[in-house]
Amino acid sequence: MMDTARQRRAQQAEAKHAADLRALRQAKEDDLQELNDRHKLLRGAYNMERIGIKEDYRLRRLNLKTQIECLKDQRANVRHALSVDADTSGMGNLDDLTMQINNLQVELIGIDRKQAVALQDAESKFNLRCKDIAEERRAINKHYINEAVKLQEAYLQHVEENRQLREAEEGGEV
Repeated sequence: MMDTARQRRAQQAEAKHAADLRALRQAKEDDLQELNDRHKLLRGAYNMERIGIKEDYRLRRLNLKTQIECLKDQRANVRHALSVDADTSGMGNLDDLTMQINNLQVELIGIDRKQAVALQDAESKFNLRCKDIAEERRAINKHYINEAVKLQEAYLQHVEENRQLREAEEGGEV
């Protein structure tokens, strides 16, 4: 009868320890899954931000190209009017139109640089957030390692208590 009571206590301790470890592993997996889901959302937001930046600058380029083409048409009309000695009042000055076209072309070139900077900024923000998630992942892993160590220590303490109880029951015999 004593053997069965000892065996029952040992089995209960092992079963409790195994259940506690399973619960701890599940909690860790749940926390890490939540972190993975947040990372996926972060990556999706980053990808959408990149698409938004590219579309914004694509529209800006299109707008500038349209303005340049309109000014070129005006300049061509002024040149034609000057070549046939027609009245050019209200059509603009040829030099002014050329300067405006050149300024818009310089701005068009600058758009590519601005887009590159905006994309780099978005990537830097994303990388910083990824570092935060990696740090959080390390903290979660460390926390659960510490919890597993505590469970193991508690289990070993319980095993030692059972051993001492067994020795006391047997009258100090090993």
